[in-house]
Amino acid sequence: MLSPKIALNDDLHGGEDAPDGSQTAYNNSDVETGMTSKKHGFHRNSKKISQESSNMEVNVPDSNPREQPGIFRSIMRLSKRFSFSASPYTDKNKTVTVSAGNTVNNLKEQEEECNAVENEDVKGTIENKLPLSVMEINQLISKNDLLEANENINKLEEELLNEREPEKDKETYQEYIKSVRDFNLLCDELAKQIMSIFTNSLTISKQNSSILCLALKVVELEEAADKKWQERMNHSSINCFRRPRKWQDLWRETVRKSVEERIAKVFLPTKEQETSWLALHLAHLQQTILEDLKIVKDLVQKCYPEKYNIFNMYTKCYHESVSSHLECIQQKHLELNELYAFLNWIINTYKSGDVMSHPDLSPEVNVQELGPLLDQKVIENVMDKYAKELKIVISNLMKNTLEEEKKKWHEFEAQEPELMMGHYHSDMAFHIIQMIHEYVNKSGDISNKLKDKALQISLDELTNLLHCYQQHLKDKKKSISNPLPLLIVGINSCIDLREYVKSLKQNNAVHAGKVEETLNNVVQELNKILSDDILLQAKFVKEYITQIMKQHIYCKSSGQRDTAANKIREELGAIQSMYKEHGSTALWLFPVTQDLSDFIGSNENELETKLNKLYMDFPDIGEEHVSALLYFRGISRGRKKSNLIKSFNQLGKDPEGSVPESRHLLFEQIAVTAPLGCMPLFT
Repeated sequence: MLSPKIALNDDLHGGEDAPDGSQTAYNNSDVETGMTSKKHGFHRNSKKISQESSNMEVNVPDSNPREQPGIFRSIMRLSKRFSFSASPYTDKNKTVTVSAGNTVNNLKEQEEECNAVENEDVKGTIENKLPLSVMEINQLISKNDLLEANENINKLEEELLNEREPEKDKETYQEYIKSVRDFNLLCDELAKQIMSIFTNSLTISKQNSSILCLALKVVELEEAADKKWQERMNHSSINCFRRPRKWQDLWRETVRKSVEERIAKVFLPTKEQETSWLALHLAHLQQTILEDLKIVKDLVQKCYPEKYNIFNMYTKCYHESVSSHLECIQQKHLELNELYAFLNWIINTYKSGDVMSHPDLSPEVNVQELGPLLDQKVIENVMDKYAKELKIVISNLMKNTLEEEKKKWHEFEAQEPELMMGHYHSDMAFHIIQMIHEYVNKSGDISNKLKDKALQISLDELTNLLHCYQQHLKDKKKSISNPLPLLIVGINSCIDLREYVKSLKQNNAVHAGKVEETLNNVVQELNKILSDDILLQAKFVKEYITQIMKQHIYCKSSGQRDTAANKIREELGAIQSMYKEHGSTALWLFPVTQDLSDFIGSNENELETKLNKLYMDFPDIGEEHVSALLYFRGISRGRKKSNLIKSFNQLGKDPEGSVPESRHLLFEQIAVTAPLGCMPLFT
């Protein structure tokens, strides 16, 4: 029987795409033996096997097509499953002779025998070039053998790149799809493990920083692989699978998210748990930022090459995360103390030596480059909220202070008000001054603009309080029998407030001036009420003097005059002392005691001097009053009286005389009647 040649031509197997995208042409007299076979889900290069002698000749070409149809594929596999003998078959185009009795059908049986011994032949040489199994690679990932795991994943990727995706109707399609899926799962698992390391960099850097260094090395290797892939992008036959992986971008995003998670986990109590919840939260936030950045500076930074500028990257991430966090907080309804804590922290504390300018972070942190935590419009919006809340709080505090003062008024009839330095006193002015001082200064800690706003609000609310206070005093005066202590307390309180407001004029002249004017009006009106009330109740003075002016008393001897003078000094002095103890502001009345007693008790040579003193203290005294006083001390007619009256009248005409203006009237309201005879009241 003749030994025919089996020819492989283009009609039997058209030009298949080679791994590089070109098509392989086959000779009519040659068969290509460089095929690959599949194993364990990935297509691998087959092993060479011995060549049997036969009467059939097979050409062994240099090319390596991916697939051969039917029987020819079996022939190719057989040709590679056995080792060729040394010298007769070294030529790549040598013909293999197959015996005549070895038909094509027998090739299948021989292929099955080859499969049985495939794993045992020339194992050591080929195995080093093949990737580990999916399970083995997954174990490497779990053990943090990241470099080796990444290397094996890349080998799998290269195999898949070298294998064209089979058509769906071919038997290898499902196995190919499974291989791709396994590869993707390994990529995902490795990425997940590496990004978990970056997420926990602060903890890992303290325990085992080498793991962080390995993770970074893998990212750098993959970044380089991405660049190489970009260079091969123009080849249409390349199947990219997972390229570019962009793990550096994923690394940056992971670092950013890890910082966001750190900030989000900072202790944030509820208002029910802690009234100062926001101030407490900001204190914890401050501690977290400082401690974390110290770890980055001292430990994490050592794992990164200098080109990464990793500390600045973390600083920026914390800055942006804190900014977003505070932006969410300010959208809540915040009360005054919460708004103050918020504004004070972002404007003063954050960039101070307590946080970003802390010595442990210097000189790496440049606070000027960080910029503001919040946009200026957001800050101004929060300041507006602060001003509105401040107005409500101060208004309520003013009302509460007035209500507390009114409660004390009910006690004044049964118990006198408190005395301070000999004067009636109330805490109302003190509380108001303390309140204004506190809120104005605290607002100034945030900004001068807010300080001015706080002062303006305080003065406006004080004006409203004063109008209410004045009206309540006038109403209360009508319902009590002795309003004198109440009025004196009111005047003293307003005087204290007026002195404080004067000190504020340099900071806000317009508003402080308006409040000062209001206080002046209140004090004047209360003084008038008090003066009127004193004059009504102190018929000490008026009725006592009226008795003198009625000329019922005529003292002929010096002894009688001395007795009368002592009596006047004693009785009017007692009344005067009583009102001094009550804190009376009607000081203008007090000199009358001394003036009257001196005029009546002095000798004749001193009368002109004493008369001049009486006129200076009470300019409303008239000639008829002087005549009555002269009558009282025994001078009813004659040259002495005429000279004294003439001297008195000259006092009002003397241009050089310094006569004080007075709004208070005493003698003008006392009528003088004709003498009825001597009534010896003073003996």
